[in-house]
Order: sequence, then C-alpha cells, then structure tokens
Amino acid sequence: MKISRRSFLKTAVAMGVSLAWVGQTRGSRVHWHERRDLYPQGVASGDPDPHSVILWTRRPFAQGTRQLLTVEVAEDKAFRRVIAHAQAPVSIVADWTARVLVGGLRPARTYWYRFTDTDGNGSRVGRTITAPLPNDPRTVNFAFVSCQDVNEGKLNAYRRMIYEDERVPAAQQLDFVLHLGDFIYEVVQYPEEVKTRYDRTIYEVAHILDGHKVGNFHIPLTVDGYRAIYKAYLTDPDLQDARAR
Repeated sequence: MKISRRSFLKTAVAMGVSLAWVGQTRGSRVHWHERRDLYPQGVASGDPDPHSVILWTRRPFAQGTRQLLTVEVAEDKAFRRVIAHAQAPVSIVADWTARVLVGGLRPARTYWYRFTDTDGNGSRVGRTITAPLPNDPRTVNFAFVSCQDVNEGKLNAYRRMIYEDERVPAAQQLDFVLHLGDFIYEVVQYPEEVKTRYDRTIYEVAHILDGHKVGNFHIPLTVDGYRAIYKAYLTDPDLQDARAR
C-alpha cells in the first residue's frame, strides 16, 4: 500500500515532527562541515517501516529560542545522490532536539543522513535502514540490548556490536537493534558521595539540582532533571556510535 505525501504530512503533524519527502535525486547543495562538538548527543534513527524512518539529533544554541537546521537523506555516504531534504526546526522548549519523519523511501534500503545549521556546521553522518516488505523472504537480522547504566559501567557492549557487525558479510549484518529497557536509570549516584556499588566504580552522570535524595540516590522530579540524565547517557561514545550506525 502506498501512502500519499498528504497522509504523511498529517502523520508528521500528529506526531509533532518535521516532514521530509523523497524527491528528485541531486547533489548536496548544503555547505556542510562536520562539527560534532555542536551536536553533543550525535544522531539517531528509529521506527523504520518499508517506506519511512524517523531521524533525530540535538543541536543546542547559546542564543535565541528557535533555530532551523537542514536535514539531508542520501543514497550514498558522500551525499552526491541526495533524495530528500527539508528544514528541521529546533527550539529551547524541546531542548533543541529535532525529529524528522522521512517518507517515500524504498523498503530494505540503506540510506545516509546528516543535519546542518545555517552556518554550515554539520552533525556527524548517520546511517539508517528501512524495514523490508511483509512478503520479503530474506532473513531479518537484529540484536537486542537492555539494562544499561553508565553510572556503574561503560557501554562497551555497543563497541563490540559494531566491531562484529562490520566484519560479517552484508547479508549477515544487523538490520536493527531493539532496546528492551531500561535505556536510562533515573536514580543517580554521585562519585564524591560513593565510590563503588557492588564493586563497580561509580562514574559521573549528572547533578540533579531540582531532584530528590534517598540514601545515596538522587532522583529527578522534573523534565529538566530527566533531560540531564538522557543527555549524559547519550554522550557515551560507544552508544553514540552505535546509534549513528
């Protein structure tokens, strides 16, 4: 079943995301130069179906309350064959995050994407894969992960996942990763208050200024508190590289 651009636009509005639609293939017209430091949580894609996917990034700004990014989706990593591009607004209300629903894609295809601000400062390049059609006879390969806690350990299982995935034939590589939870633990310990737990080193995550404390555990009570924890998790290099892949 094919879904029209109008239907996708309604879906994007209902989800509170921007819309990018596949059009004529062309070379990139954006003067992109990578500045990963300006996109501290990297990029990610998710919710794939045979014809669409959602793209995500966070680009904080020191001034103003609203800015515009450009998102590009290409058939090649060099962005010589850009098939979709659109503006993606970010605002202080949404903590400078952008979500873009890309429609009109082909099933079971690999695409590359990136975000760029008005000064040409670009995110890292991300890779995404659309889902196969329901009647596709090929095997779908996936991995699942769960229960990650950067407060008590590094997320190097993602590094191993990338390492193994890059070294198998294309037909055996992962099509998606399913996270079963918990993606974060909202209870946070501070290294200056406790050094270890169950013989695990306590690493710095975030200090929650408006939270609650029970024993040595600090608990967020507001959206800003939760955002602080999510941002800390997403700065982990192994998790960030896996999300980009």
